[in-house]
Amino acid sequence: MTRVPKLFSIAFFLFFSLSASAQYTLLSAFGNLAECDTMSRGIFVVWWDNNWDYSDDADRLLDTMLAYRTQCLGELNMQDPPNPQSGYFYNVYLHHGGDIFPDWWGNGQGTDGNGYPYLTLPIGAHNDWGNVAHETFHIFQYNANAPGFSYSGDSQWYIEASANWYAAYRYKDFARAFLEAESLVRLPQVPLWLSYDNFPDDYPQNWQRYVHQYALALLLYYLTEESGLAPTFITDGLYSGTDQLPQQYFYNYLGADVFRAQFMEWAAHMVNHFDFLTPEQVAVLENEWNDYADPADDNEFIGVYENEGSGGWYRPGDDGVTRAWSFNTYKIQNSDSCLYRFELKADPTGSKGDASFFRGMVVVKNASLGTQFYALPMINDQEGLLSVQLSPEDSEIYFIVGSLPEVFEDVAQTFSYEMQITKEAVISDTAEHQKASGVVGRFNVFGQPVREDYEGVQLILYEDGRVERRMNREWYP
Repeated sequence: MTRVPKLFSIAFFLFFSLSASAQYTLLSAFGNLAECDTMSRGIFVVWWDNNWDYSDDADRLLDTMLAYRTQCLGELNMQDPPNPQSGYFYNVYLHHGGDIFPDWWGNGQGTDGNGYPYLTLPIGAHNDWGNVAHETFHIFQYNANAPGFSYSGDSQWYIEASANWYAAYRYKDFARAFLEAESLVRLPQVPLWLSYDNFPDDYPQNWQRYVHQYALALLLYYLTEESGLAPTFITDGLYSGTDQLPQQYFYNYLGADVFRAQFMEWAAHMVNHFDFLTPEQVAVLENEWNDYADPADDNEFIGVYENEGSGGWYRPGDDGVTRAWSFNTYKIQNSDSCLYRFELKADPTGSKGDASFFRGMVVVKNASLGTQFYALPMINDQEGLLSVQLSPEDSEIYFIVGSLPEVFEDVAQTFSYEMQITKEAVISDTAEHQKASGVVGRFNVFGQPVREDYEGVQLILYEDGRVERRMNREWYP
């Protein structure tokens, strides 16, 4: 910590050496040593108004930010900001009302009059380590060289989503890691890349729409923690020099089939009450929705049916229907032994003429067996059908319709479809049904082929598209 008498001047622009042996030099457009105390370590220097004592806070903050830097550079292959590369400390300012710093400051990174990035942390946010991890990650994004990943337009979402991803990756059990995530299942029809910079004029201006780019950290987290992608996948694109938008980069890097499948799996597991998060995280994200969301802007379910189907073919309206890389959800509350047929017929093109591409998932929640996930068998890129036999224990069923075209920009184009859910009579005589329609194959819950005498849960696929779930009760505890 260093102080200099006012005799040495109070300046808006300050340039001097901290000590003869310092590795970096101070260059600040906002601080001066007559009115500020400082503490430096590594590439960082922390500033605060010397009318207050934040030396203990600065000490812990510096250790924490340096730990983030070690991980970002060493594990995630990121780069330092330009400050240390030019021989200057990176400035971090602790601030609050009534101090010497600008009243308009908030929480985040900016670029000062000298052309170098700096970080402002309000007191209270400076020791919220999820927030500090997010903002520190931005520091190491600053020198990214991929035009397609710029903080603008249809790529802006990725800068905020990946910073939130890093905070969750660093603190996996942090209860507040996914504050905004409920918006992803309440407004699933908005395009993946919705953000501040491409926000449509006709959208409601509310919390759940504006936080979408932060909420998308959950997609990145699912890809690394559940789908098994290397964490460097999240950061490599930033330094790849690509002109591709992040969503296009993912599509091409992973392959169309893989990325589409992972998107649908992510959607299904979110609909299944965020089953890959901790109970504490789920409780917090639900409370956040209850506290801040506009209840009038809620599209969680296009339709809810109790022991019945949709009553014929149904086409959602333009406001609620899918855009590019989005989904709709239908819910059935069931207490019967019955069979449900799920059918999808999508329009061949979107509202602006681009070719459509659809996939579907059926999620079945069973009181004894847990949750089963079924991919809708597709006839082509727009049509598919699946029949699932249910028991009274299959209490909740979700039909998810996903729009996944080879389109990676524009937030206005809609991709419409029709769907039909039909309730049919229960198959009472399995032997007769097998004889009538023929068994195509038998699978376990992981989709692996099994023999007829397999002990456990069998998923039996028939020629007519029906799927029967059968269980050996002697095996089941």
